[in-house]
Amino acid sequence: MGRLGKVDPSSYSQPELITTLHSALRWQVDFKNTKLIGSVTHKFNVLEKNLPAIILDVRDLKITNAELICDKSHIPLNHFISESIDDIGAKLTIELPQGTAPGNLLVRIDYETSSAASGLQWLTPEQTLGKTHPYMFSQCQAIHARSILPCQDTPAVKFTYEATVEHPSDLTALMGALIDKREPGCTTFKQEVPIPAYLLAIAIGKLVSKPLGPQSNVWAEQGIIDECAEEFSQTSEMLKTASDICGPYVWKQYDLLVMPPSFPFGGMENPCLTFVTPTLLAGDKSLADVVAHEIAHSWTGNLVTNKNFEHFWLNEGFTVFVETKIVGRMHGDKERDFHMLRNLTDLQECIRTQLAKQPELTKLVVDLSNCGPDDAFSSVPYIKGSTFLRYIEDLLGGPEIFEPFLRQYLQKYAYKSVITDDFKQALYEYFNGTDKKEKLTEIDWDMWLSCEGMPPIIPKFDETLANVSKQLAQLWGTKTTSELRDLPDVKQRISSHQLIDFLGKLIECKGIKDLNEQKIELLETAYNLKNTKNAEVRFRLMRLYIMARLLDRLDEIIAFANSNFRMKFCRPIYRDLGNWPDARPKAIENFKRVKDQMMAVCSHTIEKDLGLK
Repeated sequence: MGRLGKVDPSSYSQPELITTLHSALRWQVDFKNTKLIGSVTHKFNVLEKNLPAIILDVRDLKITNAELICDKSHIPLNHFISESIDDIGAKLTIELPQGTAPGNLLVRIDYETSSAASGLQWLTPEQTLGKTHPYMFSQCQAIHARSILPCQDTPAVKFTYEATVEHPSDLTALMGALIDKREPGCTTFKQEVPIPAYLLAIAIGKLVSKPLGPQSNVWAEQGIIDECAEEFSQTSEMLKTASDICGPYVWKQYDLLVMPPSFPFGGMENPCLTFVTPTLLAGDKSLADVVAHEIAHSWTGNLVTNKNFEHFWLNEGFTVFVETKIVGRMHGDKERDFHMLRNLTDLQECIRTQLAKQPELTKLVVDLSNCGPDDAFSSVPYIKGSTFLRYIEDLLGGPEIFEPFLRQYLQKYAYKSVITDDFKQALYEYFNGTDKKEKLTEIDWDMWLSCEGMPPIIPKFDETLANVSKQLAQLWGTKTTSELRDLPDVKQRISSHQLIDFLGKLIECKGIKDLNEQKIELLETAYNLKNTKNAEVRFRLMRLYIMARLLDRLDEIIAFANSNFRMKFCRPIYRDLGNWPDARPKAIENFKRVKDQMMAVCSHTIEKDLGLK
């Protein structure tokens, strides 16, 4: 594949020559043919004399017209699309008139999306909770905006936008923007804070809302709206806590949309409207820290953005770091540290399984010259990145020293896109004139950024809460089923988070003694696992079924894999099933049957995990 552009290896666009300032979208939503039909008018800033052409990213788009909009006339422009690269898309070249001068340029492009656009998911009424109306939603991160509109699909470019969306009048349209005007069958939106293309978002369905606070609502289908409002009732408190840590919230509105189960991520930080998976509905708010994560993105990622996805840790590592601070402020420092320790258990598992054959992707800064961002996606930038920041914070003297710097860094680069050297430079500029200057020399940047594997240094965390799950995993891993039956420790009450961590550590145990049906049944009884609504717990239980080779539980495992298409859950399940010879054929058969219900990013990665692609 090679590097497609100078600034971004995954984008053909040339932000060093021309950049998008504002985009005006007009869309007709065609549920019958599963397409968006319409136009985009881009306001560009040309940075170079005599620019011969505008290069944009596209994927499976049909371009019907391109024209330059001048004061009194529209000048048709020649345009052509290159051969497409798998999982990346193609290059749209729009030729400009000779002698185009630097400055602003308005170009309108008429187009329609493919019915198989990788960034859109179309659900039939039967696939929704209410069963009576269709539903459509987008997922543009990392590089799927190009399947929804011709654009500079790189986080190096940020633009404001407005949109007019024509849709069935009995459905509600929402975007990652503020609603400007709502009429039956037509909604207009405005996003006045510049965003990268991957933060463009739309959802249309039979949706209702309930308030969560002065600037927040939760949206969902009618059947779960009350449950959602209860589960995410702490949203306003999290938003206030995040503002205390990071500075003023610039996006005005913070709404949540609880998605259908086919949504591939835990959450997506679309501005003004975070998308979250329904697998967070545990009934006890124990999984609501995902909302704290998405709220944190309002600063780390949305306001200050990685310039390309090789530096994805600047988005995700910072966001997990702030998320743990929100958890700490709301639930105490022991919970904050336990949160980070649980993350390290997950990272260890990711490096051992998902990235076993691609150790180069365990580096903090990766090379995407020959790899698409979807294929590089893992928990490494999240967890290794946040561990690095915690190490720096501890080294420099703790939160009271580091947080003022964090706020200044976010202020300095607000509305901009950055690479790792920008963060490093900001850190040195801030602390060089202080008594912490010598401490900075202790940071081995090369070791942290370029070495493979687990974080090179694990900060000193409070292990009070983690020790309980660690001891339980040790107990269940080394004792026989009959020895466990009479042990009082097995009956002790533990929190949902400790249960999740314990099961995760048990999966990581080498050579669990007696891992059979009897032991699994004892585990289910001791912790009431059969009745849990907690998807994180159920996911780990399914993996233990697979490790124990419980063939008679295969239907239950596959039912769980089909209950949601969140990649965090279904990728490891399919990977595990693919490595179990007795289960592999049924897993592949099931995957082929349901893959069209998954978003492209999910089916594409599972196909690779199963060795089908």
